[in-house]
Amino acid sequence: MSDFERLPILDADGAEVSHLSFRLDEPAGAKAPLCLVFLHGFGSDQEGEKAQFLRERALENGLAFCTFDFRGHGKSGSDMRGLTIERNIEDLKAIQAMLAGRGHARLGLIGSSMGGFTAIWHSAMNPEGIACGMHIAPAFGMDEGFLLWAGPEKTMQWQKDGVVDFGNDFVSCELGWGWIADLKSRQTARLLPLYKTPTLLLQGKHDESVPWRGVLAFATQCQYEGIDLHLFADGDHRLTDRKDRLWELMWEFLRGRGLVSA
Repeated sequence: MSDFERLPILDADGAEVSHLSFRLDEPAGAKAPLCLVFLHGFGSDQEGEKAQFLRERALENGLAFCTFDFRGHGKSGSDMRGLTIERNIEDLKAIQAMLAGRGHARLGLIGSSMGGFTAIWHSAMNPEGIACGMHIAPAFGMDEGFLLWAGPEKTMQWQKDGVVDFGNDFVSCELGWGWIADLKSRQTARLLPLYKTPTLLLQGKHDESVPWRGVLAFATQCQYEGIDLHLFADGDHRLTDRKDRLWELMWEFLRGRGLVSA
């Protein structure tokens, strides 16, 4: 297994302004036909249970596997105050460029919640090199959840001050209003005509964080017909208890799309 590595984030003048922590594992033997990249959720990191499980399965099946921490998360630099989906996409672009430099030009993105939403927007705007997406509870409607948490008065104060102290069971941090402004700009109607990436969506109907109907709406309203959706009737947000089934569905999807050998 590989160690964590450090990828500098540079400004226009070449000065380092932050960094990303990442880990790239290569399978033994022949060159991997595909590199899977795991994108974690809000307040999480690259060392979660699903990421570790999927890494093991990928390597066993001859695929490379990369994880990284978005800025403001885990071992990466910066903070949550500047978090936006746009910044996440910039992080993913940096990881994609690094992987291309190491011989991995074809990527399969696996996003969890915020990571899935980030991956979907990245694939729509920057499709080159993205062979597929396989996303667990991609966080459509995430802005609504944060505004519901805040309530009307705190939302007004958040917008006025530009920052709020956020806390839940997983993270306590300052969040900038730019987080909400960016999310509000990413309406599904704008995404639908752009999206053309072969995709598997995995969603629980008992998800209390991501409404399953929003994921269903994206899958059914998108004109691109290469989107598969699997709904777990009694599944929660994380679907950690379905890890084996998640991998079975992912592997079946990859084989069905001709991205791995049968």
